[in-house]
Amino acid sequence: MKVILVDDEKVIVDGLKKIIERYIPECEVIGVAYNGLEGYKLIQKRKPDIVITDIRMPQADGLDMINMLIDADCQTKFILLSGYADFEYARKGMQLGVKFYLNKPVEELELRDCVCQVIAELRESRSKLQEVDDLRQEIHSRIQESALRDILDLGNDNTVQVEELLQIAGIPTEGKSFVCALLEFDNHLGHMKELGLAPVFRHVDRAFGRYGTVYRFRYSGSQAAVVIAHGEGIEYGNLVLAVQRMKEAVFQESKLSMTVGIGTVQHKVSDLSQSFEEARYALSYKIIKGIDAVIPFHEISSINRYRNRVPEDLIAKLESGIDNMDQVECVGIIREIFRGMEAASPMDLQLQCLNILLLSVRKMSFQKLEQNDLLGRNILSLEGISRFRTLGSLEEWMVQVIQEIIAFKLEHNIPKKKDIIAEIKDYVSTHYDEPISLADLAARFFISPYYLSQLFKQKTGDTYINYLAQCRIGKAKELLEKTDLKVYEICQKVGYSDKQYFARLFEKLTGSRPSDYRKNLPRA
Repeated sequence: MKVILVDDEKVIVDGLKKIIERYIPECEVIGVAYNGLEGYKLIQKRKPDIVITDIRMPQADGLDMINMLIDADCQTKFILLSGYADFEYARKGMQLGVKFYLNKPVEELELRDCVCQVIAELRESRSKLQEVDDLRQEIHSRIQESALRDILDLGNDNTVQVEELLQIAGIPTEGKSFVCALLEFDNHLGHMKELGLAPVFRHVDRAFGRYGTVYRFRYSGSQAAVVIAHGEGIEYGNLVLAVQRMKEAVFQESKLSMTVGIGTVQHKVSDLSQSFEEARYALSYKIIKGIDAVIPFHEISSINRYRNRVPEDLIAKLESGIDNMDQVECVGIIREIFRGMEAASPMDLQLQCLNILLLSVRKMSFQKLEQNDLLGRNILSLEGISRFRTLGSLEEWMVQVIQEIIAFKLEHNIPKKKDIIAEIKDYVSTHYDEPISLADLAARFFISPYYLSQLFKQKTGDTYINYLAQCRIGKAKELLEKTDLKVYEICQKVGYSDKQYFARLFEKLTGSRPSDYRKNLPRA
């Protein structure tokens, strides 16, 4: 603790300094002054934790000095000294918030006990302030993460809403370039469950420290998203190397392996979701690149450049057959697709099969499929396909894959295709008070987040984010009308953690603040 001594008698100052050095090792005397005005200037400059000051001094006495410092918003704690046992001085000191008052001559133990009480009070006060700051930072981080998660799932045609979310979250975008990465941890998550993602995020911060701002958060299940915003151009090769180093460092420390998909660099914030979708798409190609790989988006683009592409209408029919779990129809479509294939090298045929499979299950949650050992480890891998080197054997392999997917859906009681948006609306109307992101819904309803986002907009004319907000604010209106709950309590009950964000959103959707809405309700 830093201490300044103020007294017009040098012998007193020297004596106090010796006592502190001998009996109070937690403290360091960083300066002395011999009158109130000199003390005021020194304290303003050095900002000590504790000031021990005489009351009667020339130019400005101790109480005048304290009063000036309080007016200057000084947070120092004061101990008053006086050679006069005059309660009036103590009373004036207490009016200024001074709790500690000692008479001269000061005894060593008395001074030590008094200073130790001040130290204990300072530590307690700072601990409480730190708790408040930590809570405030946690709330701010959650708001930013929630906004970014919504932005990543919105798509590229919601520029206005993206800008609103960024403004609410206080995320600067002017003159920034953006790039996203998606980290997926393997199925052995014992270390992650025990330690959480904090060790991973420390390595993320360290690896990308050269960039302006890095946001990282759990996206869903075993996935974490990383969003980089940088004021200058982002050199893609260096970024990929940084990801590789981060991945290796995480494994060395936590024995946690991951596969990483990296999107391309975007120069408009409205294209942020495009970079993320590219990262997600790149990650799905781990069945070709292998688990524990770093997969930049541009590296997988060549996989889609086949000489004999399958017509989109056949892929759409295959999707429909899988949705409806119609095994006969799916097998027939596979046969039709292979009848249209021309001769090609075994590797081209193998990659073509994987491409067909990826396209046909693009609506699904790939993580769900991987839960099945046969699908995740033996079939959905280039290593598994390499055994099949003829068109006929690959055709039978594709039939087996589709049959396994349908069997997996039946085993997990995944319903046939119906109005999934209606189901999602019903689910949201019941669980609106929970943190249900688009990714969470996608995993629950066995569908890919990107496809769900597009389907929701197509079916309802609005984004899922807007629908959830409308649902929550509608419930908030009901609670304002029918209960005496305070606004912050209603905020929490409808799924928001930040009262100010809730109030702004409420005003945007209703035209008035929550408190004003309640005041203007018609009286019975």
